[in-house]
This record gives sequence, structure tokens and C-alpha cells, in this order.
Amino acid sequence: MEKGMKATSAVYGAGIAFVCLLLVSCGFQSYTAKPIDPSKIATRYLKHDPDSVEFREFLIASGYPENRLPITQWGESELTYVALFFNPQLDVARAQWRAAMASGNTARQRPIPAISSNVENHSQRDGGVSPWTYGLGIDIPIETAGKREARIDRANNLSEAARIEIAQTAWQVRSLAINALIDYLNADYQVQAMQSEVSLRQDIVSMLDARLKAGMVSTVESSNARLQLQKAQQGLAAVQGQIPALRASLAGNAGLPLAIFKQLNIESVPISALNSKKQTIVFDDAVNAEFQEAALLNRLDIRAALARYAAAEAKLRLEIAKQYPDIIASPGYSYDQGDRIWSLGLSGLLTLINKNRALIAEAQSLREVEAAQFEALQANIISELEKAKANYQSAQEELVKAQQFLDDTEARSRQIQNQFDAGYADRLELTTTKLENILALQNLINTSYKAQRALARLEDVIQRPLNSQVSSPINIEDTVNRASLNIEKR
Repeated sequence: MEKGMKATSAVYGAGIAFVCLLLVSCGFQSYTAKPIDPSKIATRYLKHDPDSVEFREFLIASGYPENRLPITQWGESELTYVALFFNPQLDVARAQWRAAMASGNTARQRPIPAISSNVENHSQRDGGVSPWTYGLGIDIPIETAGKREARIDRANNLSEAARIEIAQTAWQVRSLAINALIDYLNADYQVQAMQSEVSLRQDIVSMLDARLKAGMVSTVESSNARLQLQKAQQGLAAVQGQIPALRASLAGNAGLPLAIFKQLNIESVPISALNSKKQTIVFDDAVNAEFQEAALLNRLDIRAALARYAAAEAKLRLEIAKQYPDIIASPGYSYDQGDRIWSLGLSGLLTLINKNRALIAEAQSLREVEAAQFEALQANIISELEKAKANYQSAQEELVKAQQFLDDTEARSRQIQNQFDAGYADRLELTTTKLENILALQNLINTSYKAQRALARLEDVIQRPLNSQVSSPINIEDTVNRASLNIEKR
């Protein structure tokens, strides 16, 4: 009997030791508070510096020519890189991706076994048998029907969709920065042209006032000229008033504080050469097929939608697998008043009663939703592509006409200048001709702006840079990944 008591104590002690070992061997994590410090975050944003070592390393790793560093002229390419590195919207997308990856780790976890023990004391002590009963049992969950694989597949696809969303956000950041640059430069060009217009109209008003005093013109002519001058001055003031807001918008889209951005020398072509670098795309069959393939197959939102659909498929597989119950194997050992008892139990939920019909139907419906959303997305892209192509072609046609009109007015201006030099034209006629030339230049600026916005919209639809004059990153995903590697160094 004494030997039996020792054996019982040994078994019970071993069970307790096993439980303690499990608890000690697991490294518990402790909670660490991470409060948001608004002032610290604002300070970090205000320290964004395009001259930093980290940004320089990012530029070189992205293929930017090292011999052009440090950057002295900030154009479309340079501002795109700045936006991809500094814009905080990308930090949001990266955080969402990390959260999706954490969900993937959760999906890979296997069910946790459970352990139980019990001690009983019997009131009957007949025959000198020990009144104590000791028991130790383990519940081992066993997933069946590929549930874990389906769960992992779903998590992986959601993680991939979140990863693609980083690049999608990056493209949106690029688009906002480029459109803001186009708006800013257009306003600058308009100011230059309108300043020339105001100066010429002032000269015309002065000449007409002198002729009015001499009785050579009527009051109506002088008043009309003065009215046109006032309109030109008001228009100039309005455009000049827009420039600070446009500059602030460009700085924000680039991810830079305004004080830092003001130190950058923004690149712009001379107003006289505004249309010299224009690039015309001819939409032949090959180009149409190339653009359609890029828009319908390679767009980032298309790829993200496919990943979400694959996740919905995996979710359906998981719910179908849940028709089959998981099994819990429960081996146990007990010492019952001198008897050593081994046991093995099997248990599981009676899922065969409803066969998980409701959740399967829900998963099927969600899969149909993803399929319908994908179809609607493709249809919208087709429509947007045709619209973007039409707007681009229309803008290019207007641009050609505006350039021709400017060429004609410049030719007439040279002719009148020659006549003036020869004494066959007066100064008022010469100044009026110069004014016509400036108005034609303003028309070219407006149509050039429309053409640039149309090109930017076409790029957005196919999500690929089309302007061969600049070296914007072609592969947004790779560029963003390189930015992520440097992001921790800030």
C-alpha cells in the first residue's frame, strides 16, 4: 500500500510539474503603452528633409542618376520621388499591411491543447485502500477537412491585397503630386502672360488718353481700353492670389512642410518654349491593345480585387470544411484508490445537424459580391479609358490649333514690327499687335494645361507613366518597397 501511495504521489507530482513546465516555458508578453504625442508627430513631419541622407540613399537605390545629386531643379520626377518617400498616406497603407500580415500569423496558429487534473477524497476507507483519487487529462484538438489551410489561404490573400493597396496608395500620391505641379506651373505661366498683358494695356490706355486729348479718338475708345485694363488687372490679381494655396497644396501632396518646400527650386520650361516638349500619342491598334491590357490586367486595383476575390473563395472553402466536425482527442490517466486507469476519449461538435448551411450561404453571397465588384470595376475602367483617350485626343487637337494661332500672331507681330521700323505703322498699332500675340499665348497656356491634365488622367487610368521626357519611377511597387526599407532611418 505504501508503494501504491508513493506511485500515486509521483504521478500527481509529475502532472503538477508538467503544468508548471508549460506555464514557465511560455514567454509571456507584457503590455507596453504607446500613447500618441501630437507635438512629437508634428515635429517629425516638420523635419521632412529632401536633403537627408536617407532620401539620397532612396533616390540612388531607385535608379535616380547619382551625378544629378544634389538636386538643384525639382521637376515632375523629383517631386514624385519626394512624395513616395515622405507622404504620410503611405505610412497608413504600410500599417494596414502589417495588420493584415499579423492576421496571417493568427491564421497559422494551431488549436491550443488543454490540460486538466483533479483530486478526489472518498469517505469509504474499507480494506485500508487509499481514499484518494488523482487524475490527469489532456485535450488535443485536431482540425479536419483542411480548415487550417483554407484559413491560411484567406489570410494570405487579404495580406496580398493590403500589400497591393500600398502601391495603389503610392500611385494616388503620385497622381496628386503631379496634378498639383501642373496646376502650380499653369498659374505661374498665367501670371507671366497676364503681367505682360497688363503692361501692354497700360501702354494702350496711355496712348489713347493722349490721342483723346488731341481729339484723335472718341471717349468710347478710351473707356473701352480702360475697362479692358481693369479686367486684366483683376484677372492677374485673382491668379496671383491662387498661387500661395497652389504652392501649399503641392507641398502637402509632396509630403513636405511648406517652409521646406519654399526652399526648392521648381523646374519649369520658359513660357516661350511651353509647347516644345509636347508628346503626342497615336492611338493605333497596337497602342490601343497595349493600353487596354495595362488597364484591365495590370492595374493595382484590379490585382487587389483579384486578391480579395481569392480570399472570398478561401472563406467559402473554410465554411464548407466546417461541415465536418473537429475532433478532440482526450488521453488521460488516473489513480483511483489503488487502481491505475488509462483512458482515451474522442469528442466533437454535432455539425452534421445543420451542416453549417447558413455560414456557407453567407460566404457564397460574399464571393458573389466580390465577383460583381470586380466586373463593375473592369467595366468602369473600360469606360474611363475610352473617355481619357477621347479627352487626350481632343486636347491635342486644341493644342495644335492654339500653337498655329500663336504662330500666326507672332508672324503678324514681326510684320508690324518691320512696318513700324520703316515708319509705316504707329506705336499703337504695334502695341495692339503685341497684345494680340500675348492673348494667343494665354490661349496656348490654357490648352497646354488641358493637354497636360488629359495626359495625367490617361496615366491614371492605365497606371503607367507616359511622359518620356521625365524619369518618373515606372515600377511603383518596387519604388515603394525601397522607400519602406529607408523609412525606419528617418
